[in-house]
Amino acid sequence: MLTALKVRLYPSKEQQIALVQNFGCCRFVWNHYLNKSNTQYQETGKGLSYCDMAKDLTQLKKQEEFLWLKDASSSALQQSLKNLEAAFKNFFKHRAKFPKFKSRHKKQSLRYPAGCSVKGNGIQLPKLGVVKAIISKKICGKIKSVTVSKDSTDKYFAAILLEVEDNLINKEGKISGIDLGLSSLVTVFDGETTYKVDPIKLTRKYAKRLRRRQKSLSRKKLGSNNRKKQVKKVAEVHHKIANTRLDFLHKLSHQLVSDNQTLVVENLCVKGLARTNLAKSVLDAGLSMLVNFLDYKLKRVGGILVEVDRFFPSTKICNCCKHKNDSLTLKDRQWVCPVCQTHHDRDENAARNLREEGIKILLTNTVGQTEFQACGESVRLTSKGRNTSTRKQPSKKQESPAIA
Repeated sequence: MLTALKVRLYPSKEQQIALVQNFGCCRFVWNHYLNKSNTQYQETGKGLSYCDMAKDLTQLKKQEEFLWLKDASSSALQQSLKNLEAAFKNFFKHRAKFPKFKSRHKKQSLRYPAGCSVKGNGIQLPKLGVVKAIISKKICGKIKSVTVSKDSTDKYFAAILLEVEDNLINKEGKISGIDLGLSSLVTVFDGETTYKVDPIKLTRKYAKRLRRRQKSLSRKKLGSNNRKKQVKKVAEVHHKIANTRLDFLHKLSHQLVSDNQTLVVENLCVKGLARTNLAKSVLDAGLSMLVNFLDYKLKRVGGILVEVDRFFPSTKICNCCKHKNDSLTLKDRQWVCPVCQTHHDRDENAARNLREEGIKILLTNTVGQTEFQACGESVRLTSKGRNTSTRKQPSKKQESPAIA
């Protein structure tokens, strides 16, 4: 099993200069062969493979004007070519966009596929020696690769990819349904009790500080040193927001995984929700990131994550009599079932319905497809041309509202 550990690096001044040179060499190799592959494709209709680029790189390093490429690790340069080939494959398989040229003004990174090890309180890197690092956990397993990166705040990090033994245990615990929202980030029902966890709303918490620093940035002259310093100050605020969100979601996901064997969540279309008037709150909550954390942490301990289809109307079905209330709107946080007169909290009722639907999926061992559609709204086919059709779906999911 592969796992990763991200640590903070503290390189010396000489090592920082060497890292900047390595970043530049890997960036040049990527841009050079991306341009060369594009040119050859336009002329012959066929791009360059990794073997072609690697052979050409060997000859390129022998030319006088490119002798500085020898200062970087050869394995890191070859890995840059492998990354470029993988980017082209992902594009042609419609998994990613077309590869772009890299800029020195954005995040810098390079990968060492070999020659790395942990020595004391540092990491041994090719042609750099031992770089001081803060390693929070004991490294157990074979190091497959190390990716060194530098963010916009001039901080260095190393992502260590490890191959460890697959020691899965038969985890025992509860089956809980989780309703994801914005007024309450998660509403959890474990079969007996229900509790909610509110979002921390970081963009609003740091909005004043960010606005003040961005105003100061707008007054700085383009190209001046003061502007460069202010850009770093703005980046530090964004870095603080991102780190606080990561810390909160990691702690929340760890608690949920520790308390439960199986978690049932709804497969929300976050990209679609980000196009609505709730975009700021949706992106700030990090719903997809939370589900991703739950997924891989459950796999580590032998748990199960069940994703119910997004068209299942969990918020509109009465958990007692199964009546579907089509008149329910986004503003209705509390509602009474017109059939059995049961009073429902919208999020708690959704969590109960998701748990029941997840248990059905586990018993039948099938994908969570139901005859219901999202929020009880219809989904119909509309013709857009000859022999083509697209599904017309609702504009946004009926989830918890938030102040934009």
